[in-house]
Amino acid sequence: MMASGTRVAVALLHHPVYGRQQEVVTTSVTGSDIHDIARIARTYGVSPFYIVNPVTAQREMVEAIKRHWFEEVVGHPRTEALSLVLPVPSLADATADLARRAGGPVRLVATSARLREGVTSYKDLASRIMAAVYPAVLLLFGTGWGLTEEVIAQAEERLEAIDMGTGFNHLPVRAAVAIILDRLLGSRLSY
Repeated sequence: MMASGTRVAVALLHHPVYGRQQEVVTTSVTGSDIHDIARIARTYGVSPFYIVNPVTAQREMVEAIKRHWFEEVVGHPRTEALSLVLPVPSLADATADLARRAGGPVRLVATSARLREGVTSYKDLASRIMAAVYPAVLLLFGTGWGLTEEVIAQAEERLEAIDMGTGFNHLPVRAAVAIILDRLLGSRLSY
């Protein structure tokens, strides 16, 4: 949580997301996403980092990775980042948990690599985060081929895509998380 402003959290959805043929699928959790996004979240003061996967074995794997770092690699800086990781079976579970932690309603903000109309700019959302307009903002990131339209429709806002004008923006999700958090939260820094 930022020193001032809205509580910001990240949810990495493994379901429901699209597969290569635009079918709804459940993707597998990857170790690199767990470690890297946790470290990114810790750097930007974002908490929790929800890993949304309905498959019990996948959530248990996340817990096993956390246990390894907490019990076997005591004192490593990565354990501090991994303490932010919370595997949950659904977006509804993540939203309810964050509402409880923040003591109020959660603003869902979907991300997408697809260029869309009617999106929120980084500058606009960043200013509302700093002004504490909402108790909490949950940034939704998809795996596979992105969040389903059903998930995007649940969100109150859709954040603009990362577009550098090259015609290519199919980034690894952990890179997208880093760029988006920097655009939203890095603006509070004076260089």
